[in-house]
Amino acid sequence: MRATCHEARAGGSVPLVGIVVLHWGARTATEACLDSLRRAEYPAMRVFLVDNARSLDDDTAHRAAPLMVKILRPPRNLGFAEGCDRGIAAALKAGVDYVFLLNNDAVMSPHCLDTLVSVARSTPRAGILSPQIAFQEAADKVWYRGGEFSPWGRGPRHTGWRQRVETDRPPADVDYATGCAMLIDPIVIRAVGAFDVCLFAYCEDIDFSLRARRAGFRALVVPAALVHHGTMYTDQRRAQRVYYSIRNLLEVMRKHARWYHWIGFVPAFAMRWVGFFVLLACWRRQWGLARAVGQGLLDGVRGRLGERSSGSAHGDDTQRLGRTKEIGRR
Repeated sequence: MRATCHEARAGGSVPLVGIVVLHWGARTATEACLDSLRRAEYPAMRVFLVDNARSLDDDTAHRAAPLMVKILRPPRNLGFAEGCDRGIAAALKAGVDYVFLLNNDAVMSPHCLDTLVSVARSTPRAGILSPQIAFQEAADKVWYRGGEFSPWGRGPRHTGWRQRVETDRPPADVDYATGCAMLIDPIVIRAVGAFDVCLFAYCEDIDFSLRARRAGFRALVVPAALVHHGTMYTDQRRAQRVYYSIRNLLEVMRKHARWYHWIGFVPAFAMRWVGFFVLLACWRRQWGLARAVGQGLLDGVRGRLGERSSGSAHGDDTQRLGRTKEIGRR
């Protein structure tokens, strides 16, 4: 029988993991995520469920029993970055040994957490670890098996994309771990801070990983640990992803690249990101996607951060926020 968190820690051998799940979108997805956590073999977990959509009730926690679930209800949609930071803060206050971020539209295999924690404890300077992530819609195809980031032009990309899932590969260093599923040693957060709330959503994991690696920590992918991620998006959500990705990638470059990196980045970004999505929008006749590309590019150049808004007044406010309010920078 699975030990309780208290019993597992009493022996001092099993680290307590605080799992942060950000609820946004379909409630059924979050319930499936919690169900996968309930079936996990790991014996020492506490779940911190951030209700960004403000649509959950206490029955959600009751149905997840015997999981220990604490529901956090912010007064508004904080976005992915700040919502996760709220959950991370609650987990650290509870005294966890590791924090595990998991998308609410993802489900993890029963041995995923055991494998990640084992690698984290046995690998020197391991600070951030992501499992191998497959598509829910195609369970044998890879969504993430590593992240590469080059400021010279390519920008970020998932490695192993749509290749066959292979769980016998050894852990490997990566340029960035993905916020879809990410185990974090709290020492990293104490050293470099958590996610940058100004990014709101998307690219915050790249920024966080780059800061952690710059501070001497390693970012790893652990293919033996497996998560399945749902990737079916509405047109509206696809436009949001494109807007934030374009805007925030420019901000990540502004924070981490040197002046000479921009020489190669600008033409590659114009072709591989802006040009690709404009052509896609025209081909599919999704004019909202085309507007998202334009607004993301404009706001990125102007440094307008925070939640997306069409109003210029809000844009000015978020520009000031972007320059003055960044979590944990030391």
